[in-house]
Amino acid sequence: MERIDFDSLAARIEGPVLLPGQEGFDEERTGFNLAVRHRPEVIVGAVRAGDVAAAVIFAAAHDLPVAVQSTGHGFSVAAEGGLLVTTRRMDGVRVDLETRSAYVAAGARFEQVIPEAARHGLAPLNGSAPHVGVVSYTLGGGLALLGRSHGWAADRVLAMHDRGRPCLLCTEPRST
Repeated sequence: MERIDFDSLAARIEGPVLLPGQEGFDEERTGFNLAVRHRPEVIVGAVRAGDVAAAVIFAAAHDLPVAVQSTGHGFSVAAEGGLLVTTRRMDGVRVDLETRSAYVAAGARFEQVIPEAARHGLAPLNGSAPHVGVVSYTLGGGLALLGRSHGWAADRVLAMHDRGRPCLLCTEPRST
């Protein structure tokens, strides 16, 4: 079996790169749902989109499977081996009153979005647990507390992109 040079990965990543046995490894791989315990070969604690891209490119070059975790609330299959990208450090949130939109980074939680939206008289389409990650909740459909009147959170996504900005999730379509 080929030994992988994880130092070359760490040189491309702004956030932490952790291997089994290193300080912080167990904390980084553990999410809210303790029934799922990932056992990756390496963890990339992404702090920007470029870290995620570099991690995926590295994994592809070394034929490593990739798993992603924000808060670890979901029920998933534990990642065995490979590369785990954690996005919890990517937690930027900005609410635009004019477009009634929230711009959120990959690791943002609803507990960050709710007060920012409320300052503008808005409410996100969140569920009952504010410590859940916005992106993963939304990509999973996200039946919101306001779902009967406003539908699924996934139905309100305008765009997901990088371009140096967080993903765009919103409550109303933008007028053109």
